[in-house]
Amino acid sequence: MLVADDDPVSLQFLVSALGELDCAVTGVASGSAALAACTQSPPDLLLLDRRMPDLGGAPLLRELRRGGCSAPAIATSAELDASIRAQLAAAGYVDAVTKPIGVERLAALLGTHLPEWQASLQRMTANASAGASAAAGQTAALEDGPALASVGGNHEALRALRGLFLQELETMSPRLAALPADELGEWLHRLRASCRYCGAVRLLEAAERLERELKRSRDAARGGLLEALSITTAVLKES
Repeated sequence: MLVADDDPVSLQFLVSALGELDCAVTGVASGSAALAACTQSPPDLLLLDRRMPDLGGAPLLRELRRGGCSAPAIATSAELDASIRAQLAAAGYVDAVTKPIGVERLAALLGTHLPEWQASLQRMTANASAGASAAAGQTAALEDGPALASVGGNHEALRALRGLFLQELETMSPRLAALPADELGEWLHRLRASCRYCGAVRLLEAAERLERELKRSRDAARGGLLEALSITTAVLKES
């Protein structure tokens, strides 16, 4: 199976979760890397991010088909409306899912598009339900329940995701004030998926607000996002 996603948190989660479902997974961070990976080892299923800096969505699938890759393709995205779904279906995608994608949803996709994984679907559905029931504890910045449910109740997996998320936030924090609006918009798109995987509810709300502001004005104030990022970073270090 091949997974392509330019957001490191999303990519790590998908590769780890599919590994728990006993899938042999190759994870790549760009469309060009996906093309190269398919020439080396033909996958039986494609999980492709709709928006990547070099190549994603319909153009990426078109190039993969030209290269001889015939595996069923599923598109992933932080947002999907009816028109986007129609475009992806017309391009040849068999399904499209909104991130974050929990383990239970991944198992359902495998059960639908790879029938031999039906047993894994049943097992992971039970594990995810148990994990969601057992999940407890939250802070003003982090919410453990939904995040744990998305990783099947695996606390170690959630800690690993949050560690990777913390690294990204610490890297981006000093750059945000000077980041051009178009680059900021691309990062916010990826950030929302990472926030959902990690349960960073406060930062998610701030990112959504700023994204709406960017659509109205390229000079939108970034104070709310910077404050939420600082708080989330501090809480991640303590958790």
